[in-house]
Amino acid sequence: MSQVTLFTDILPEEQERMRVCFQAREVSFHNHEIIFAYSNTMNKIGLILSGRAVLYYCDEEGNQYMIDELKKDAVFGEPFLLPVDSRNYYVQAEEETRVMFIDYAHVIKRCENACWHHSQLVSNLLQMIALQSRQQVQRIYVLSRTTTRKKLLAYLESLSEELHSRKIRIPMSYTELAQYLSVDRSAMTREMKSLENEGILEKDGRTVCLKW
Repeated sequence: MSQVTLFTDILPEEQERMRVCFQAREVSFHNHEIIFAYSNTMNKIGLILSGRAVLYYCDEEGNQYMIDELKKDAVFGEPFLLPVDSRNYYVQAEEETRVMFIDYAHVIKRCENACWHHSQLVSNLLQMIALQSRQQVQRIYVLSRTTTRKKLLAYLESLSEELHSRKIRIPMSYTELAQYLSVDRSAMTREMKSLENEGILEKDGRTVCLKW
């Protein structure tokens, strides 16, 4: 399931026809540019074609929280199981990022030709939603750990399992990681140093080799 994308098992020529049928449009965004602001309607689905973006939540006091990282082939939009009041969520580019937007109504409404590849796309989308739900459950587990050390170790173990390697590269800056784990950046840095001193891991920049 982890390898499923929106166009898995759909031939390139069929993809092109679907882009027309779904009135898809591609837009490029610069670093730190807002890609998408959520509303309470279910209008659009976004697909990351290249680059990297982050889903943020901004509370009433203006504090910003990192909710999810969106890389190539990730999908986002109002249909993706956010709370009812989703107006404080937005997606921001973290580098040059290209996105395809599809109208949600064209996805759930079968075209007159009842194309097989339309059904395949809906199947792919459901599998991607299931995968994202599983990833959110994993993140809840990480955040539920009671200390910065335990959160950090749970995250690194999760990333190691995902990559099937004890040598991993953290896919974000350490500042972003602290935000993602909801911990203090300085406290996290101290824990990383302690884990190195104890021989539990080795670190070279954002590349970490787990020793346990």
